[in-house]
Amino acid sequence: MTIEEILNRVVLLGIPLQIEYCTRNGRVFTCEIENIEYSQYYGGGYIIGYRKDIRADRTFKISRIQKVNGHSFTRIYWNQLGDHFNKI
Repeated sequence: MTIEEILNRVVLLGIPLQIEYCTRNGRVFTCEIENIEYSQYYGGGYIIGYRKDIRADRTFKISRIQKVNGHSFTRIYWNQLGDHFNKI
């Protein structure tokens, strides 16, 4: 499963996610985001989400997302993502 497939479902269902993200400067951090949608300004390679920890909307480049809910996105199975995804 690709990160794009995961994000398509997250956007469709309105589910919050915890991501590990690497900035363009190489800083890696983990945060929880909600109200996720694809960026209309930057295009399909980016998402916008509300970061709960800093209480602000932020834009994330999809290719820089390293993990989703603690799992490397190249090895995610839907049953590892939590109860929200069991509704699919």
